[in-house]
Amino acid sequence: MANNDNLNYDTDFTSEIPVKLSANRIETEWGSDVLVDMLAAMGCEYLMLTPGSTYRGLHDSLINYGRNHKPELLLCAHEEIAVAMAHGYAKATGKIGWVVLHDLVGVQHALMSFYNAWADRQPLLVLGGGGPMVPEDRRAIDWIHSANAQSELVRNYTKWSDDPATLPAILDSFLRAQRIALSAPAGPTYVTIDTGLQEMRVKEGDCPLPDPSLPQYQPAPPIAAAADSISAAADLLCEAKFPLIYGARIGLERGATEPMKELVELLGAAYQENGDFVCMPTAHPQNMNGGYAGTKETEIRGMADVILLVDSADVAGATGQYDKARGGWDAGAGGADKIPPKIIDLSLNDLRIENWSNIGGAISPTEVQLLAEPMHGLNQLLDEVRRRAEGEPAWRKRAIERTAKISGMHDKLRARQKAEFARLHDQSPIAPARMIEELWNAMKNRDYLLLMRNGRSWYEGMWEFKESGQFLGSNGGGGVGYGPGGAIGAALAARDRGKFPICVLGDGDFTMGPAALWTAVHYNIPLMMVLHNNNSFGNDEEHQITLAEMRNRPVENAWIGQRMSGPSPDYAAIAEGYGAVGIGPITEPGEVAGAFERAAKLVEGGGVVLVDVRTQLK
Repeated sequence: MANNDNLNYDTDFTSEIPVKLSANRIETEWGSDVLVDMLAAMGCEYLMLTPGSTYRGLHDSLINYGRNHKPELLLCAHEEIAVAMAHGYAKATGKIGWVVLHDLVGVQHALMSFYNAWADRQPLLVLGGGGPMVPEDRRAIDWIHSANAQSELVRNYTKWSDDPATLPAILDSFLRAQRIALSAPAGPTYVTIDTGLQEMRVKEGDCPLPDPSLPQYQPAPPIAAAADSISAAADLLCEAKFPLIYGARIGLERGATEPMKELVELLGAAYQENGDFVCMPTAHPQNMNGGYAGTKETEIRGMADVILLVDSADVAGATGQYDKARGGWDAGAGGADKIPPKIIDLSLNDLRIENWSNIGGAISPTEVQLLAEPMHGLNQLLDEVRRRAEGEPAWRKRAIERTAKISGMHDKLRARQKAEFARLHDQSPIAPARMIEELWNAMKNRDYLLLMRNGRSWYEGMWEFKESGQFLGSNGGGGVGYGPGGAIGAALAARDRGKFPICVLGDGDFTMGPAALWTAVHYNIPLMMVLHNNNSFGNDEEHQITLAEMRNRPVENAWIGQRMSGPSPDYAAIAEGYGAVGIGPITEPGEVAGAFERAAKLVEGGGVVLVDVRTQLK
């Protein structure tokens, strides 16, 4: 460090362009140089990392051979943040999210993020430094940190993993992992890159690169539903007395809104969504997206005699199968004696069956299974319904009449929601509804990308979504701590797409990864992060309240072991410590709008801003 005493670390290291390199291309000398050429050929633009010695060869080659350009290294303070960033980036782009991690200990740090990406079906390719597998090449520390099959750590959280034993085998594994990760249903993959292979000497041409554009390396084409299944689904939907279409993961697909909207309108169906996804315009007269926080809009589901679910990860849960109080399904306004609806499942869920996790839920009494890539299957079904609608048959006339009825129900629902917003508007502490209202006012005239939202406190009907792809949903696995890293990875994609990046996350989520802000500031990734801060792990505090009421015990004790107060963390100061702008805490309802507008202007200028809003528990 003595030679660097004159360096200003706050300025001189903001540029990560390598220095003292030849103007000409450096010749391939090391195994890790070959790996960099392969990554570049595969289109890797960004590589998230947390430093580690077991990929020191690759690290050197990325900088001094690849010149830190496609791929560009993005330094993260923790492995869980690195994988979460890649997860968020993949969701926002539909591309592979790339990560490189240190061996056993680094990979173990990242396991929660692996799980989230696996549950969320996002395509990642994670490289893990490992070995050396040749015992005589190991340093003392390598015996502690190497394993015979390092991929065993992540096997339950990945679609595919490998520990290749030669340099050509690593290249083949990269290509195979990419193909598997991107083939629907997508998911994370993992490849160990042995330290000894990275640091072995090679000559130009010793290890020729495979051509990533060849057909054998491309993702599998979309899976189509069987023609007889499409016909059976159309039979049920066209003849239904009250069809309901339930949109889920399809809302992540840009371009899904138009076919979904046309199908809903042709069938005269009611429409609802899983709260983690958005596909239909909020203002569409058949959108019955349900209720405000603290209520449960079940009447539509109870009225339905046929329900089409489009890419729902848990069909049984989405149709109320876990509601024991209603006899095993949610009858809603139909009453306990109502015959359960017929279920049509359009998804690839049956290609995601695992033998260790209960993700996907219980077996649902599905009447028709449309095993298809959801967008492809949606268009197949739409084509069939269009064909049947020609000439205005009797079912279409009934659909038109039903549309008018649903439109009236939509208007009543939105009026009820607006009345609830008005009731909560001036409450202090700040109601989450007021926070969402003011945030929408700040965003509605901006070309935003909503990276995530605090789902339990989101008030439907306030934010006027127009189409799919405007909201990236939850982390998939329910693992707290995804928020900061996932938001910044998605904000990187938003920056490259020219979108305004906005996210809402809880204080508990932020507390687990605040150092992610440093990465956003350092790499000039603009982001507006709104902290829905109730000073509590609110989900679990609500569980304690519920259980205390069930057991006739004092609810006044529910906060113990849940609330972060005495002292309350100064999140704005924490953000400032990592170089971001911290605003807050905002404690008065009248201060929220001004804080959001100030933050938005800073982000438009390239800033990273955290706004701490102190809110009610619910």
